Amino acid sequence: MTRRTFITHTAAATTLCLTPSFAAEQKKGPETLALYELRWSFDLSHHGGDVSLWIPLPSRISGFQEILKTGWRTDAAESYESEANRYSARTFYAHWGKSAPSKTLELSLTVALRDRQCNWRPQRICPETIEESKAFLAPSAHLPTDGAVARISALIVGAEKEPLKKARRIYDWIVDNSYRDESVMGCGTGSPNAMLAELEKNGHMGGKCLDMSALCVALMRASGIPSREVMGIRVGESRLSAAFGAGETITKAQHCKVEFFTPQLGWIPCDPADITKLVLKEGIEKSSPRARALAEKFFGFWENNWMALNHARDFDLFPANAQGMLDSFGYPYAEVEEEYLDPFDPASYRYAFRSAKGIL
Repeated sequence: MTRRTFITHTAAATTLCLTPSFAAEQKKGPETLALYELRWSFDLSHHGGDVSLWIPLPSRISGFQEILKTGWRTDAAESYESEANRYSARTFYAHWGKSAPSKTLELSLTVALRDRQCNWRPQRICPETIEESKAFLAPSAHLPTDGAVARISALIVGAEKEPLKKARRIYDWIVDNSYRDESVMGCGTGSPNAMLAELEKNGHMGGKCLDMSALCVALMRASGIPSREVMGIRVGESRLSAAFGAGETITKAQHCKVEFFTPQLGWIPCDPADITKLVLKEGIEKSSPRARALAEKFFGFWENNWMALNHARDFDLFPANAQGMLDSFGYPYAEVEEEYLDPFDPASYRYAFRSAKGIL
């Protein structure tokens, strides 16, 4: 017998997933603060058999992102929130048995976003935060720090020792040497070795946001800078360019950014991938004043129309899935009779994400 539930959590019950100690002084003007009402709908009724679904949820990020409300309505036999995974990535899980006549879920989120802008002034970063950041120096299955990654990182950084300057050299190198490849599915595979192999073979390297972000992170880690990709989704229009924005339908608006750590400034945001999207969508040159200005801005900046989900890569879901370790968690993940369901085909999967700007 199925049950139908409707549960709402207020901001007071929201727990932390990403815990950056940013050097981000937020502007106080109302133009930098935006409220969004999100509705994420799933209907897996046409998938026969046992169905399990894992959905990445946003978490609070001090100074940038507040989760004011999370609610859901579902006929799943089992459903709950969890952070029981290696990265404490906030996750919604639902399960329907084989005999379930209906398999539906609707998530509702209210999120407040403020521009995240680094002020570049040294801060006192607590020793515990510095120690915790070191976990993001380690390689993983999709983020190697040896071989070609180590070699290219050393060439880019050269004799530079200062972490912020090293990070900037790597960021600029990614922008200069990559291009957006629209044939890539979703956000890409996030394989630095594949990107570097293409560069060596063809003199250029194409991909999408996860590809460029993963390469940026791998190169930074290889140079001794803690860093991580941050999976997320665009939730509204951009003040800067249509290339960076989304409409009310955000089903395919996933986007991955980067943040890196220095002991003087804490976690610093950046986004090399969106500069390649700007160049493609606006038909401009990377050397143009507009592209150069935005490349400068995006080293230390996230706009308030993008919502962060998690920095989880190469990890195990909870509860455990049949197909094993996930390489990233920016899209919903589902299994039907323990077979993986392709999230890049939402029409067949039957899910839809919508976003509407709220009133502050």
